[in-house]
Amino acid sequence: MKNYKRAKHFKSILIILVILIGIGYFNRVTIMQKMVSLSTESPIISIDKKTHNATENEQLATQEFNGQSVVSVNQNQPTFSNDEMKISATGWQKLSALDWLGRPQVANALLNRKLMPTSQKDKARERLTVKTPGYHAIKTSVNVSDWLYNRSHLIGYQFTGLNNEPKNLITGTNQLNADSRPNAKSMVTYETEVADYLRQSTSHYVRYQVTPIYRNMELVPRGVHMMAQSLKDTAISFNVYIFNVQDSWQINYQNGQATKGEKE
Repeated sequence: MKNYKRAKHFKSILIILVILIGIGYFNRVTIMQKMVSLSTESPIISIDKKTHNATENEQLATQEFNGQSVVSVNQNQPTFSNDEMKISATGWQKLSALDWLGRPQVANALLNRKLMPTSQKDKARERLTVKTPGYHAIKTSVNVSDWLYNRSHLIGYQFTGLNNEPKNLITGTNQLNADSRPNAKSMVTYETEVADYLRQSTSHYVRYQVTPIYRNMELVPRGVHMMAQSLKDTAISFNVYIFNVQDSWQINYQNGQATKGEKE
């Protein structure tokens, strides 16, 4: 009888432990974010780096938006090494693995017209179904097309035709992705510049890199670091950081929630 009671008691404890572990697993991001916010005053933590020297991207993560959506990095000069600028026969794209929070990391490519998808004017593009980290469907106005967030491609769809790939999609504001205001610059500004160059000739190659910049364990990037250099000339050359912001909206980068209103 005692053995039966012990076994029953042990089974109850085991069930409770399994439930607690399950709750912890499904809420691991929130728990770890809270632990970091309570345990450090540092503006950024790198879980991969063992050095205390801030890298270029770590420095970008600490920058605060001051009204200028796009800022130059390294005086707008790309920093690709000679090895990174070698030409291959057909071009390529390489996406990094998602980190332990499910966030996309740096995306690299050697772009060429041969990689670009063929025009499909009579066929609708595949609908995006990937739920990017921190994504919420938030309307910014009554207009059907006015949403706060896009699922923004790191390597633009027009370059390689890659669409529903979690490693290539981040939660980006409309202002980051495709700002339609007069004279405004956004990711699409630089993507269009590169795409127009590539379409001119199959001999045109562009070394391309896009890095989402996160702060601590936030799910939504603070911005993207875009860098590009044409290989046979200087027609394409830029190195910029674009803030992931939306005017008149306050974004909680930890979870993607947002409220309308200027920062106090």
